[in-house]
Amino acid sequence: MESNEEKKMIDEEAQINEAFQELLDIYLASQHRKKVELITKAFNFARQAHKGVRRHSGEAYIMHPLAVARIVCKEIGLGSTSICAALLHDVVEDTEYTAEDIAHQFGPKIASIVVGLTKISGGVFGDKAVKQAENVRKLLLTMSDDIRVMLIKLADRLHNMRTLAAQRPEKQRKIAIETQYIYAPMAHRLGLFPIKTELENLSFKYELPELYAEIEAKLQANKDAQMENFEEFAAPIRKHLTMMGYEFNLYARTKSVYSIYKKMVTKGIPFEQVYDLLAARIVFEPNSQFSEKDQCWMIYSAITEIYRPHPERIRDWISTPKANGYEALHCTLMSHTGIWIEVQIRSERMNEVAEKGIAAHWAYKKDGFAEGNESEMDKWIAKIKEILVNPDVNALDLL
Repeated sequence: MESNEEKKMIDEEAQINEAFQELLDIYLASQHRKKVELITKAFNFARQAHKGVRRHSGEAYIMHPLAVARIVCKEIGLGSTSICAALLHDVVEDTEYTAEDIAHQFGPKIASIVVGLTKISGGVFGDKAVKQAENVRKLLLTMSDDIRVMLIKLADRLHNMRTLAAQRPEKQRKIAIETQYIYAPMAHRLGLFPIKTELENLSFKYELPELYAEIEAKLQANKDAQMENFEEFAAPIRKHLTMMGYEFNLYARTKSVYSIYKKMVTKGIPFEQVYDLLAARIVFEPNSQFSEKDQCWMIYSAITEIYRPHPERIRDWISTPKANGYEALHCTLMSHTGIWIEVQIRSERMNEVAEKGIAAHWAYKKDGFAEGNESEMDKWIAKIKEILVNPDVNALDLL
């Protein structure tokens, strides 16, 4: 009869194997080349290297690189090179293996990314880092030739923030402040809006926990009424666009806890006076007969037949995209209940870029998605890096 300890070990092994299989399933569902053998090799190598090591939470250490690799694949959209580097990202720093060992086993590209991640781990930050946040961000961006280093570092930081509860309160606050000033703005510069938002929220949660809980509670209490307002607002738009033959999704986007807090502070108002808690997003499947830009304006024209637009709150980021590649048409409409609601209009491609930032550009750049096309990938990385390091550079001149 097996002991409790043996049962725990068997259960843990099953959990690790299940997490790795989930990673493979996500990867195989993507458009990337199917380098399953290489990813499996990297997983087995990292698993052996971190054997017997545990995180503060008590779980096997290998679960952390697995989680980082999952974020890299699913939430950022990168492929096998980045997934392998994510699985191996702590091996050189935390184990007896060297960069030469990684290069020998996995080639110079993966080794170079792991070395870049090792360079920026831990001791880059001093007490003055937050005060010099922009300089630190630029320093990090210039510490590696490959921007994938920063993408994986953001995934690493995101998982650390998601599991920050296991740390001591003073460590939580230090990491939260560092994340707020260094990593969240970097995610924004890289166009990773969902990651930026989550990093901001988690940082706020650990830096000012009582205030975070208060705003979150008010937001939850307001949720049903907000969704009722949204459905009433959305119904005529859905009907009209469907009759016009559009293929689209229309859904609600609630303002984040941190962005509500920021608005309260900036405007000097209480929660009850933050009126733009809700926004609507229209994501449409493009019709090949018209350009995406034209279709955005056609949808704008259609929905302003239903609701009155605010003349001073139109944001055209399709004619001139943001430096991080973001494209969308934003407008603000007056609902029939007298509430102003922002509407974001995007094509599926624009939405992918908005969610996954520069990584999504590789998917839509001709021949850029295939990771075997390293020379094309390297050119693209160099262009993106120039945008990030020098904010005065116009992205359209480079893309």
